Amino acid sequence: MKIKLWINAARPKTLAASIVPIFCAMLILPNQDLFKSHIFILTITAAIIIQVITNYINDLYDFLSGADKERIGPQRMLESGLLSQGEMAVAIKILFILGIICGFPLVIHGGWPILIIGLSAFLFAYLYTAGPFPLAYHGLGDIFVFIYFGVISVMGSYYLQTGFIDKNVMWLGISIGAKNVVLLAVNNIRDYSGDKKCNKNTLVVILGRRFGKLQVLFMIILSYISLFYLSTGLDSKVIFYVSMISLPLSLNILSDIYSKKGEILNKTLGKVVILLCLDTLLLTIGVSI
Repeated sequence: MKIKLWINAARPKTLAASIVPIFCAMLILPNQDLFKSHIFILTITAAIIIQVITNYINDLYDFLSGADKERIGPQRMLESGLLSQGEMAVAIKILFILGIICGFPLVIHGGWPILIIGLSAFLFAYLYTAGPFPLAYHGLGDIFVFIYFGVISVMGSYYLQTGFIDKNVMWLGISIGAKNVVLLAVNNIRDYSGDKKCNKNTLVVILGRRFGKLQVLFMIILSYISLFYLSTGLDSKVIFYVSMISLPLSLNILSDIYSKKGEILNKTLGKVVILLCLDTLLLTIGVSI
């Protein structure tokens, strides 16, 4: 049975990167009567499909470019020979069709802004590691993650429910986008040597490990600053105070980045995913008090 292989290729431990922004956007709706469950379910489904497509394309094109030959992260399906190029290409096409099906009612509901977000998300899912100028190979992957797995994801989800956006949505999007960049940066620091050998020019490869460590530090600080402004905008400082409960975990992640390297950073990636989920729980508690 290849179901487990496809699940592994989708990198389920990282799917929080696409789920958390949408769920958190629902927590700061000005009126919970605005919440539309069917739109929420479609949004979550479309976001997961886009992330899985991105991961599948990443698996395929990193294999074709040789970027996975000296990989020390979790096993990739094509490089290990467990799945074929043809199978992966077919899976990507099927998911693309499913994504269009899920996105169609969202476009009808949200109009041209959602159409632009959806089409550009699919485009950049491909361009992340494929095409004539793959973003991840030219130091632009971090920008893509910050915008599409942070700012746009939160704003688009909020807009679909309310029909408008405000500054609170922006601060929430920045906070979550920053944490998702931390997830990517930890991955890039871990893979520094292998990426450098195969000319996968992530920001860490271009600017060095020291930059990567400073990037993680800055993104963690930016995340908490944004949560402060979010709590101010919602006129509830308790949201910020409750969010500080996750600070020890953030500091632990930072400590790992400065004291560890190589395969052991796989555990740090897990900590970042836990941080994303913990901050979601803390935001839920904060807005409920």
